[in-house]
Amino acid sequence: MNEQTPPVPADRRWPGWPETDEWSVQAVGGALLSGRLAVSGARSTWTSRNVTAARALADMAGREHCVLTTSGSSAILVALQALGIGPGDVVLMPATTWVSCATSVLRVGATPAFYDADEASPCLIGETPIESPAVVLAIHLYAQHTDIDALRVRFPDSLIIEDASHSQLSLTADGRRIGSLGDVSIMSLQATKVITSGEGGAVLTDDEEVAARVESLVMDSRKRAELVAAGAANELEPAFLLHGANHSVSEVSAALLLDQLDRLPAQAALRSRAALRFVNRLAAEGWHCPSDDWALRSGNFYGLAVRIPDGRGTPEELVARVAERTGLTLDRVYPPVPEGPLYRPGTVKQYSGIGHLAPPTKRSRQWHETHVVVPHHAFLAADELLDGLVDALTGSATPTRTVPRRTSVEVVVVTKGDRPSLEAALAGVAAQQVDADVRVTVWWDGPAPRDPVAAQGLPDLRVITVDTGRVLPDSPFERIAALRQLAAQTCDADYTAFLDDDNAWAPDHLASLLALVSRDLPAAHSWRTLVDSDSRPVAVDRFPWLPPGQEAVDRWQSLQRAGVVDAEGTVVRDGVEAGMVDMGAWLFDTRLLRLLRFSRPRTPDEVAGRLGEDDVVLEQLGRLGVPTACTGLPSLRYRLGGMSNPEYATI
Repeated sequence: MNEQTPPVPADRRWPGWPETDEWSVQAVGGALLSGRLAVSGARSTWTSRNVTAARALADMAGREHCVLTTSGSSAILVALQALGIGPGDVVLMPATTWVSCATSVLRVGATPAFYDADEASPCLIGETPIESPAVVLAIHLYAQHTDIDALRVRFPDSLIIEDASHSQLSLTADGRRIGSLGDVSIMSLQATKVITSGEGGAVLTDDEEVAARVESLVMDSRKRAELVAAGAANELEPAFLLHGANHSVSEVSAALLLDQLDRLPAQAALRSRAALRFVNRLAAEGWHCPSDDWALRSGNFYGLAVRIPDGRGTPEELVARVAERTGLTLDRVYPPVPEGPLYRPGTVKQYSGIGHLAPPTKRSRQWHETHVVVPHHAFLAADELLDGLVDALTGSATPTRTVPRRTSVEVVVVTKGDRPSLEAALAGVAAQQVDADVRVTVWWDGPAPRDPVAAQGLPDLRVITVDTGRVLPDSPFERIAALRQLAAQTCDADYTAFLDDDNAWAPDHLASLLALVSRDLPAAHSWRTLVDSDSRPVAVDRFPWLPPGQEAVDRWQSLQRAGVVDAEGTVVRDGVEAGMVDMGAWLFDTRLLRLLRFSRPRTPDEVAGRLGEDDVVLEQLGRLGVPTACTGLPSLRYRLGGMSNPEYATI
């Protein structure tokens, strides 16, 4: 656990980005099942996600053609190559942009030229070093649209490549789509963008010949075969157009893109309403957000620039203040590329002799030094959080009071109803000293109980009866795993915990776990105290989860030497490194829990070694690289004598 990372209170949690859920997992899983993981992958009867996503994006942009690429940088690269741009050509772009725009120009051997910003917008042309570039890279920035019609008038002989990465599918005042305005348009689909495939890019055009050239450039000089020959290794054939390279996005990334495109309209509506409200609130405080009205109304903008009034602090100071007061990380307007720390073409032999053209970029520097940027996903948050952001930006001494949504925790208890300890287990949940909405679901394995389950002071308790006859496995280990799996798929709280009906928690158990997961960890666990049937700490001299014998003794002594078990033998310091964490010690982000499986085929040795569902889950956490943390508190009171250690039933 990183002790330097402060916990984020529940009322200061901003929406994560991108939005993903079980449908995203299903979309990606479908791509994996298809067997075709890349454009040059195995043939498949499944429809290509790459083709489907490209068509969907083209339709949404109002374009005839779309070719997906590995990044926005590669999209610019192949767009330039498809238009015949290379050594001796000059490509003009705003000095305020991401460095890869210039790098892509260098990669084709052309010369990047930078124009200074206008006072009203970093997109608009101030001073420029050239009046007749081969290409103008028209870049929309921070909810501000570059005037492409004006660019065509000023540079009538120049090709226009529109970079729509900051305004994907936004609308202009006359109803045209951003992404449809250039001779060729490109988008980055990187993880922070409004439309994302995790990492990727897109080239959009209405010119069939240009689209074919781009496809050849992206797929190693190949194209998709109209008729796939029997026995062909893949679904491609030579294009006989341009010499290409591999810039093709994977099928998995394309599947995620389809998932994200489905979410876009609803997200854009939320973002639009919240951004307009936010801008008006700041304006009432004398702060200005330079933006295109239709960019805000469309809701499809990468970030919203906020101008800092004179004397109200530096961007660094505002970023720090907002992070401290709200938990949100603001961005900065890009520094002018020629002055920035990332532009170092002289360090690469291929680029070192090309150079660049640039006037003094004073206004572009002013944009960097006088603005902060609110990321687009912040506008998916509740009004109360955005009101708090306004207060933090303006330095209000009396922050807007918010009524936060409390964190929710679902506690799953699986029982046959034959243990008197169930009542104590539920009472322990009711006694949790935690600032969260705790609900309890009792999964009753058998006929419905004759008497209602005592609520034990729990205001939100439900009982689900699983009287399934022989539908569930008979083996106790497989049966409990199946029941936990059922429970995991129905949980809808923020976090989920499991408590066996013969165990109990100390009053600070959930609170200590929530303090850890609030640090953006998807799972955390406690230690456990071994207790007898009367809940008294009990010392043992062998590993309780193996059959009695020398192996169990040796294992226990080994754990004691390693410090996993205390000297008295009553506290087990569960840990991922130790390879053992009881299910009742965990608190899971429910989204993670839905990805996990509680059972798998067990070998005879594993059956004999009593490998259980908690071991299976731990394997997956390690395989997935899930970051976890431990409270270091023995707050799970683990009763010996249960299913995994029946030999202790009499203690």
